[in-house]
Amino acid sequence: MVSPAKKRFEQVRAAREAAAAEDLEKAQQEAKAKDQERAEAPGKERPNPYNRGEGGKPRPSPARKHFDRARAKAEASQATPARPQGDSYELHKAAIVEDIRRLSDIQSIERKIEAKRELLPNYESYVQGVLEGGKGQQDDVLMTLMVWYLDVGELKTAMDIAEYAANHGLETPDRYQRSTAALVSEEVADFALKLDKEAENQEEVLEQLQRCLALFADADMHDQVKAKLFKAEGSILGNTGHTEAAVAAYERALKLNDKIGVKKDIERLKKELKNSGQ
Repeated sequence: MVSPAKKRFEQVRAAREAAAAEDLEKAQQEAKAKDQERAEAPGKERPNPYNRGEGGKPRPSPARKHFDRARAKAEASQATPARPQGDSYELHKAAIVEDIRRLSDIQSIERKIEAKRELLPNYESYVQGVLEGGKGQQDDVLMTLMVWYLDVGELKTAMDIAEYAANHGLETPDRYQRSTAALVSEEVADFALKLDKEAENQEEVLEQLQRCLALFADADMHDQVKAKLFKAEGSILGNTGHTEAAVAAYERALKLNDKIGVKKDIERLKKELKNSGQ
């Protein structure tokens, strides 16, 4: 039986994917206009950033990745409000529009996530370049990729982008309909709350969860979302033996949302502390 929390999680993700599909037509029109502009500009050959093989599957070579990273870094370091994006951005935007179109044809959320996992390596050089050289200009490609990294559970890279976004005030594209702080906080919390209590990567997830808290604990978002983030922290802290810290996190969550469902956890952990003489 699907839990209410998981059901809501899947509904939110499905709604987000539907919104992305609706936004696709506009993005395709923009890409088509850019293609026409390039065709009318002699001497400016701009190859597709990926070598797409049989079936259109992206296969970037190591040399291509190195080139993409260097160019993205150079262009991002030279970005200005008057010229916020360069050729690298435009090429990757065209590629991501095509990938979004393919994702919109997939009905299964699970299969969409697997498809994103296969696609993300094609963009990692661009992400690295922007994070290394960027001056904080709004970048919808980077922010879309941040969401994809969250979707597939690659929290480290997602939080690297989120930290860059938080430091420079970048927001998610309009189709996501949530602020960067709210989207990242809820996605990280949902991932952590679904983690098996015996999972070997709990410390790694806790590290990224606490990065998220450090970035967004004071951000303006619904209290329910922030409460979920503290609940997730309490859950992993409790699983990893940090009982006092877990109680503190749960109590913070309860203060934000008295229906967050942590009262029994607090009682249980306090009983453990009492029995242990702490």
